[in-house]
Amino acid sequence: MRRRTFLTGATALAATTAALHGLPAVAAPPRALATHNWMSHLSGSTQLRQLTIPGTHNSGARHGVAWARCQDTTITQQLESGIRFLDIRCRPTEGSFAIHHGEVFQQMMFGDVLNQCQAFLQANPKETVLMRVKKEHSNESDATFRQIFDSYRNRPQYAGLIRVGDGLPPLGTARGKIVLFGENGLPGFRYEHGPLFDIQDDWNAGIPGKVQLFKDQLGEAHASNGSGKLFVNFTSVAGGWIPWDSSNSINPTVRAYLNGFAGSWNRHLGIIAMDYPQSHAGLIETLIARNP
Repeated sequence: MRRRTFLTGATALAATTAALHGLPAVAAPPRALATHNWMSHLSGSTQLRQLTIPGTHNSGARHGVAWARCQDTTITQQLESGIRFLDIRCRPTEGSFAIHHGEVFQQMMFGDVLNQCQAFLQANPKETVLMRVKKEHSNESDATFRQIFDSYRNRPQYAGLIRVGDGLPPLGTARGKIVLFGENGLPGFRYEHGPLFDIQDDWNAGIPGKVQLFKDQLGEAHASNGSGKLFVNFTSVAGGWIPWDSSNSINPTVRAYLNGFAGSWNRHLGIIAMDYPQSHAGLIETLIARNP
């Protein structure tokens, strides 16, 4: 019921939120898009940094107390809706990875995440999944974290599923695979500020501050003209905010801001990682429409 009520009033809420933050009014919704295979229409030579990629923050966080929940859909449902960046938090436990948000176990293991991604990519072989994997709520060494990750990667059922490389591949090379953005000693290129990434993830900025940081990062991404770094722009905040409540303010603002501009301004905007994006009608489609 909560979702149905919110979706009915999504346009009004977006307009109200935009007015509060001094953002452009909501424009007409983008054309209907097939969200499950939107990458299939793009050239294989397209560089990942040239895309606008919907993503989720703490993608596996659906359980526990209100502060621990950042999503209300499964990994499969996220991918079907157009999400192509997953933020996966893993706690090493007895030789496996348990998905966590802080201390809260999310009733899912890393193998469950891989199985859902694999099934989606088998059904949609021209898509790719960009996956950040990081250690969560654990004092285990990076060496142990790497050892457990390698044990998953080397399982026969996942042969060829996870791409580990020295740099960001073009879309054609990434198709049908999970592209690893690794932390905590994982192989391949590192997910961090540096030659490959420009990351905005200030979760303690509060809502007005976060909106400004989001806008600033969009401007930087646009100015890059799709060359150089892959921009990552998180809309999530903490610092006393429950993710559901903050997303009800920020997500409509994101959509209103994007829809307030026309032409080529809002292209190649990088990864936009969000809480509860499926609960805000048209948000993911608005981002997908910012691709060639």
